[in-house]
Amino acid sequence: MKPRVSVLVVSYNAPATLERCLESLEAQLGPDTEIIVADCSTLDPRLQFRRQFTSVKFLRFERRLTIPELRREAMRSAGGEIFLLTEARVVPSKDWAALLVKAHTTHPKAPAVGGPLDSNPRSSFDAAVFFCEYGLHMAPAPDGEASQLSGANLSYKRWAIERCQDLVEAGAWEPFIHQRLSEQGGSLVRVGKAVAFYHNSLSAAQFARQRFHYGRWYAAARAARATRLLRAASCPVVPLVLTLRLSRLAATRGRLRRFLWALPWILPFQTIWAAGEFCGYLLGKGESDRQVF
Repeated sequence: MKPRVSVLVVSYNAPATLERCLESLEAQLGPDTEIIVADCSTLDPRLQFRRQFTSVKFLRFERRLTIPELRREAMRSAGGEIFLLTEARVVPSKDWAALLVKAHTTHPKAPAVGGPLDSNPRSSFDAAVFFCEYGLHMAPAPDGEASQLSGANLSYKRWAIERCQDLVEAGAWEPFIHQRLSEQGGSLVRVGKAVAFYHNSLSAAQFARQRFHYGRWYAAARAARATRLLRAASCPVVPLVLTLRLSRLAATRGRLRRFLWALPWILPFQTIWAAGEFCGYLLGKGESDRQVF
């Protein structure tokens, strides 16, 4: 049977959460759905999970790929008309797939549909990782059109990806794909109940390194050469701007107490991001796009 839906999971060095992710997916998906894991972990997950998840297709890459490159390889192998995207550190809620697929039926012209993210942090550090990484997409979130969607809880119609095939092949991150889709007249749709839960597996040093490289990639990708010096000069205020933006959103979403709990970690991580931005504006991205998984 040709799958109607393809669930694409990108994976890097998170075997414990990958197991929980796949358990959740297998419990909620029917025979018209396929699951594809694109992985470039240090240890091959097929050795651990092939017998446990016999219906899952594993794509193994020995060299380090970026998240968009892993998604591209999974899309090349996918047969569905709808692609559901998530990551190994994310566990979808029990009705996640059904809600996203239903939204594609309800919004036939919407190229992309996504949901918010949540977490159950064990420490203030874990809470800070979530706010810095996924705070702009935190649950609870309302249904309706959205200005942006997270790649960790996202879905596309196949025709939408085909319209952006050049970006997909180039390994572009989802904000550039969404910009193209918006320019073509498409709307991004958010389903508030389609929640996915993030589980941190990074140390403070690993996350700090990730934030630096993500900030550097972001700056190099967004700035025209003529404006880079001006943007670099504004980097000292970036930590404050980002933190205030997150605090306002946390307050409106009922997460202010958790945000304040995590604030001693959030401020240093936002400062590290700003340092990455500064380097990105002045020096370009280097190899930073490969360091942000």
